[in-house]
Amino acid sequence: MNGSLSDLEFVGALVAELAAGRAVGLASLLATRGSMPRHAGARLAVTEDGRALGTVGGGAIELIATARAREALAGGEPSIEWVTSGRSEMACGGDALLAVRALGPDDLPALRELEGALGRCEPVAVEEGWRDVAAPSLRVTPPAHPTNVGWDEGRALYREPVLAPSRLHVFGAGHVGSALVPIAAAVGFEVLVYDDRPELANARNLPAATSVTCGSFDDLASGAAIGPRDFVVVLTHGHVADELVLKHVLTRDVEPAYVGCIGSRRKSALAREHLVAAGVPRARVDAVSMPIGIAIGAVTPPEIALAIAAQLVRARAALRGEGPGKGEGA
Repeated sequence: MNGSLSDLEFVGALVAELAAGRAVGLASLLATRGSMPRHAGARLAVTEDGRALGTVGGGAIELIATARAREALAGGEPSIEWVTSGRSEMACGGDALLAVRALGPDDLPALRELEGALGRCEPVAVEEGWRDVAAPSLRVTPPAHPTNVGWDEGRALYREPVLAPSRLHVFGAGHVGSALVPIAAAVGFEVLVYDDRPELANARNLPAATSVTCGSFDDLASGAAIGPRDFVVVLTHGHVADELVLKHVLTRDVEPAYVGCIGSRRKSALAREHLVAAGVPRARVDAVSMPIGIAIGAVTPPEIALAIAAQLVRARAALRGEGPGKGEGA
């Protein structure tokens, strides 16, 4: 679990602890300045049995957050303060506004509401009030307006839009596709797999996938429910099927957030020509990541899957307004 309130597994773990009558110590980054491994919205929780859930980035900030979350769990007062590299052992050179408190029964309704919204892929926002540091508040609200997100120093209020897990549609369950599924799931994608080969398109082979569907690529691509924040990777067993899937994906009314297709540079150039000739708008064809993946010298299927996953993470960060250019972290 990645340790954010957009992470259904993380929120579910908090709900389970509180529902069982056990308190949880929670450390949250509400704002950052300069170079930090993670930014606002990162969370680390400590349970009564000593487990640490989530992360605020490792290193010195992780040690500080863990120690303070344990203190809060043991009955310490809530706290919120800037942890700076000049006054701590953090080597990253940045600063973090670290808020720490114990979650208890009063927080369970809001977290249950949040868990339900994530399960329904319903956009909401989380609002944390710190005006009264001795009694911080947590509530779920309608989606945050873009200009009303983040830490408001004057109101001592933090608002964060909560995003449902990003969905990744993988067309092709061969060597690269089957290697990609567990990696993508591990970094927070909800993975839906499609293939026309029954021996490959089954859940036993792909336990990390949310769903696995078998059928003709024509039917699969035309019938897939792909939304504007979804990601699509095309890795079928041949260029004909690749182009068929791409044509369906690129001519639908709703344009996905990311589309990538495997292939050599020559194959990719030919595919682009064929798609434009078939009536696909040039702008949509040009937006496809083809050849797919970040250039890391990948050769084997697991290496290629890793290169694709890295590109997906970067594209997702850009969609959220994060990633390169938004700080010095990776």
